[in-house]
Amino acid sequence: MTVSASDWVRDHRDDAIRVLQEFIRVPSPSGQEKACGEKVGEAMRAAGFDTVKVDALGDAMGVLKGSRGGRSILMNGHIDHVPVGDMVDPYSARLMDGASFGTKGEVIYGRAACDMKAGVAAMVMAGAYLKDAGIKLRGDYKVAAVGQEEVGGAGTVSTIDKDQFLADVVLIGEATNMDLALGHRGSMKMSITVKGRSCHASAPERGINALYKATDLITRIRNELVPRLPSDPLFGKVSLTITMIEVKPGAFNVVPEECRFAIDCRNTPNYTAENLYHDLQALIADQAGRDPEFKASVLPTPLIRGERTFNGFYTDPATYPVVKEAETAIKGALGKAPKKKVWTFATDGKFYSWLGIPVIGFGPGEEQFAHTEKDHVRVEDYLKTIEVYAAVARRVCG
Repeated sequence: MTVSASDWVRDHRDDAIRVLQEFIRVPSPSGQEKACGEKVGEAMRAAGFDTVKVDALGDAMGVLKGSRGGRSILMNGHIDHVPVGDMVDPYSARLMDGASFGTKGEVIYGRAACDMKAGVAAMVMAGAYLKDAGIKLRGDYKVAAVGQEEVGGAGTVSTIDKDQFLADVVLIGEATNMDLALGHRGSMKMSITVKGRSCHASAPERGINALYKATDLITRIRNELVPRLPSDPLFGKVSLTITMIEVKPGAFNVVPEECRFAIDCRNTPNYTAENLYHDLQALIADQAGRDPEFKASVLPTPLIRGERTFNGFYTDPATYPVVKEAETAIKGALGKAPKKKVWTFATDGKFYSWLGIPVIGFGPGEEQFAHTEKDHVRVEDYLKTIEVYAAVARRVCG
């Protein structure tokens, strides 16, 4: 009789926690994932994956080969992480009470616990269960633990372009708080450069302070543009924020002659890069009309050949039966049907969706803790995710 996933996870609880802790304890900021990729590859081999490869970028790819005749599933998760910021002991991976984070129960704390080494560890452990329990899938079970997701997705793109590491269905393990994600908003990056005239800081009246001029425009962006950004019934409201600002020449005693600030906009199909560009240009033109000394420009223009008008994605349940299959599998593992949602942030799922592959998302952790000093994941959710991944694989692969 085949051991159930819940019984197996219960019996291997300590091993599962240890694997996740080992992943967290290896620092892997974007561009420095090689050591962590090797650690994931080592865990895949220990789990019994039939083939394991770690490429030059640190992407770890493992396969449990099916007996053929079934659909294959690819579990994708990233191992890179954002800077640790103000986190205390970010690579401790310590077990602790989640009460200090407002989370009920025991948690594992550390940079990338939520975003998203818990998802990656659950993918590997689900493979270990399938192998150990002697479950013969018809289709292949694949895991891609990739790098550089936080800075554009070079890891996933490499596994697709160089290794053709693909499948019939893709599951992204980003944090969903145990819900079922079916897509996300698009992501746009623009910057505005404001020109002034430098002079000695002891006589600021001789120059034009580009930083002052930039803050005037930033205030108008916050107060006038942001409140009128549109909403979409599926993807929610467009968001926009200023994320970086810099001046030239950047000297303590010089009035800056140039100020550049970066804009991060998460958009929906009804607000494209061209819409944002024209709205910013209109604000700049109006500000120049009010202030003869104001000069600014937007980069890049959204009219580059080949740029997508919307670079998010959505896996429509009406089109893709795998959504219902995943719901059934998740309900069987959790005892309740998952809520369907879209992520507020972007994921590497877009690269697969653009190829016409159905993409679903499920992962432990809450979005609100990603990229924060409170990065953690509930132990119970992590362990349950192992069961969910095994159940989805059995449903999809046959």
